[in-house]
Amino acid sequence: MAEVEKYGGLFRRIGDAVHIGTKKFKGKAILSSDFGSEIESSLISRIKSEDYDSFRKHDGFIVKDPENAILLQSGSLVGVAGSGIYQLEKSAKRPGSEIIWVTKREFIVKWGSPGVYTSDNIIIGCYGISRMRVVNPRNFIMNVVSHKQYYSGNELKNWVKQTIIAAVKHVMSRYTVPELLKERRSLEIQTRSELGPETSRWGLELVGLDIGGFKVPDEYQALLSYEIEKQVLEQQQELAEQRKELDVVAEKVKKYEQMLEQADEMFLNGKISEEKYKELTDKYSKKLAQIKAQMQ
Repeated sequence: MAEVEKYGGLFRRIGDAVHIGTKKFKGKAILSSDFGSEIESSLISRIKSEDYDSFRKHDGFIVKDPENAILLQSGSLVGVAGSGIYQLEKSAKRPGSEIIWVTKREFIVKWGSPGVYTSDNIIIGCYGISRMRVVNPRNFIMNVVSHKQYYSGNELKNWVKQTIIAAVKHVMSRYTVPELLKERRSLEIQTRSELGPETSRWGLELVGLDIGGFKVPDEYQALLSYEIEKQVLEQQQELAEQRKELDVVAEKVKKYEQMLEQADEMFLNGKISEEKYKELTDKYSKKLAQIKAQMQ
C-alpha cells in the first residue's frame, strides 16, 4: 500500500465501492453517510468517536459517489477521501476522531434585490439564479460548517445569497440603466469573476450565474421590452443557425455513408480491386469520423 494512501496512519484506502463484501475488506462492520434527497436535508453527515459509541466498533467506512469524506483528529485535518472503501486503523478510534461526509451534489440559489443603484443613480431591481456545488470539502468544513452537526442546503443558500447579491450590486453600479439592459451577458461574466475567489475560499464552485431579468422605472419599460424582444430574436437566430449547421453536417454524413455503400457494391461486383477498395473505405471512414467528432 502506497504511503500516500495511508492518510496519517489513521485510515487507508483498500479498494473501490464495488469491492465491499469481498476479501479486500476484512472488517465486520462499515460506516456510511446518511444524506436526504431534499435540499432541506443536511449537506454533511458527521460522526464523532466520543458521541457515537459504535464508531469504535466499526472497522472501516465507505465514501459513495458523489461524496467526499474528511477525517479529523482533535480538530486537525488528517485527510480527504474520495469514493471508495477505507480501513480504519486503531489509532483512528480514540477520542477526538471524526468522519465528515460532504455531498457534492449541485444546488440552485435563487436571488433577487429590489434596490440596486446604477451609475446614473437610478434604482432598479434585479433577480436571477446561481448554481453551486462543494468542490473542496476541507475549505467547506473549516470555513463554513465549522463545528455544526447539521448544515442544510437551505442554510447554505441563505448564507451565500447575500454575497451573490452584494457582488451583483457592485458590478451593476458601474453601468447605466441602458447599458445594463443591453449588456446582460457582460454583467453575468463580471459577477462570476468577482464571486470566484470568495466561493473558492468557502470550498464552493460557482457552476453558473444567470440574470433572469430587471425591474426598471416606468420610463425605461419601453427600452426593457425592446431589449427583451431583441434577445429573443437573437436566440431564435442562433438556434436557426445551429439547425442549419446540423443539417449541413447530416448531409455530409449521408454523402460519405452512400460512398461507402457504393465502394462495397463496386468491390462485390468486381469493378475495383481489393487494394482500391481498401483505399476508398479508409478515406471515407476517416472523413466520417472527423465529421461525427465535430458534431460532439
